[in-house]
Formats: sequence, structure tokens, C-alpha cells
Amino acid sequence: MIGSFIFGAMIGGAAVWFYRDQLREFLDDKTRVARTRAADTLQSASEGLQNAKETLEGGLGGKERRIR
Repeated sequence: MIGSFIFGAMIGGAAVWFYRDQLREFLDDKTRVARTRAADTLQSASEGLQNAKETLEGGLGGKERRIR
């Protein structure tokens, strides 16, 4: 039983090694849209956080001036 598992793992590893370039191209094609969406989402989040930071800094600066 364990021999079959080891044999299967070896054959699977050899198949991945032999077809690695084709697998890489396939995965790049299939995940391109998802990677683009993720990058766009991260960019939007970054812009939102930057705007929030500027708003908070502006608000805090205004309150400090009023107290003095």
C-alpha cells in the first residue's frame, strides 16, 4: 500500500517536472483575470486608505488649531 503511494508520488512528480512549462502557461492564462482584478482591488484599497489618512490628518489638524 505505501509502495503504491510512493510510486504514484514519483510518477506525479515526474509528470509535473516534464510538463512544467505547459502547466505554467496554462495557469498563467487561467489566472490572468483574477490577478488583474486582485491588483485593481488592492489599488482601490490603497487609494481609499490614503484618502482616509488625509481626511483624518486634516480633521485632527483643525481640532488642534481650535483648542489652542
